Amino acid sequence: MSDTQTEKVVAQRVVPPSLRAQVVAIPFVTIAFILIVTVLVAMVWPMQRYETAPGRAEFVGSRLSVAGDQVVVYPPERGVRFVTALGTELNPLQAFMGWIDPFVNVLTCEERFGDCNPTQSRQVQLGAMANAKEIAAYVALSYLGFDTTFQEGPAQVAGFDPSVCPEDAPPQRACQVLAVGDVITSIDVGDGPIEVDVISKLSEALKNAQAGDIATLEVTPLTNNGPGIPTNIEVELIQSPDDASRTLIGFSARDTRTVQLPFTVNFDTDDIGGPSAGLSFTVALIDSLTKGELIPSQGVAVTGTIQDDGSVGAIGALVQKSIAVKKSGAKIFLVPTAQGPDDIAAAQAAVGDAVKIVPVATLGAALEALVNFGGEPAVSPVKQG
Repeated sequence: MSDTQTEKVVAQRVVPPSLRAQVVAIPFVTIAFILIVTVLVAMVWPMQRYETAPGRAEFVGSRLSVAGDQVVVYPPERGVRFVTALGTELNPLQAFMGWIDPFVNVLTCEERFGDCNPTQSRQVQLGAMANAKEIAAYVALSYLGFDTTFQEGPAQVAGFDPSVCPEDAPPQRACQVLAVGDVITSIDVGDGPIEVDVISKLSEALKNAQAGDIATLEVTPLTNNGPGIPTNIEVELIQSPDDASRTLIGFSARDTRTVQLPFTVNFDTDDIGGPSAGLSFTVALIDSLTKGELIPSQGVAVTGTIQDDGSVGAIGALVQKSIAVKKSGAKIFLVPTAQGPDDIAAAQAAVGDAVKIVPVATLGAALEALVNFGGEPAVSPVKQG
């Protein structure tokens, strides 16, 4: 015997959607399709917009190395953070998201780079970072009493002062014939070419020149692929707006000095550009070469350029960098006094009570602030010995 179960299959009639439902659905499908295509296009379509957005607040210690027979390193347990801001190119969708974000600035190519040459500007910024590291090492070791000296570098164009470069500047004015990144290798003001291997040679060559004279410069341009082919350029010399007795070419020079140290100091910054980490590098190096914990337990981030006399200079994107500090968890943020009260107030408003923003004007003021917040004073191993 077998026990079986009969399975009943009931066929159901498929009712097609009504004409009205189809008519209603078509616009929604069309709109959805257009939106999808729009989003996809917005994700890839180039539009030359660049952001200034919060970056990161990273520890300097992991990027700092010191080596040499004459030095003892005391790796800190806490350490100081340096801060970055993002400046990448945006597609339309990213630009839209940036426009609605109160802490992101969306800039045109001209607003971001001036002459709209991102690659060249990037190389200049990397050069500025390299110089900032040199000065940071010089200032830190000089503060601690080590023997350090500067060595002059080449004459490289960093920019042009608007006061000597108006929009209607003559065709042979420096800003009309030179470009940011150009390196001047020789100058001829009528007595024959003079080699310019260091920047001070320019001042010597211009001692007897007069405003209105034509100088022939041999210039090595900075291209997207590095140094270009040297070329001769004629420039009309001008009178200094600050000193009537001085004659100038009419450009702002990049600080290309290198420092001579008694031991090796290296800051590994990868492809990070700009000089704004100078103060943080200086503090981190002092912290690593002295006993105790210079950085208080609350966590500290630092921004600001550093000059060879220890003065701290203003930086860009302070609000965005403050947001990065807040996200890192650090509670204290040392910033340049030179930033100005309005910029500092805007940064403090952006982070609220989560971060205490402390303006400092010099390295000495920065170190004093760290001690006031609970850090241990940096005692020089050289001066103490």
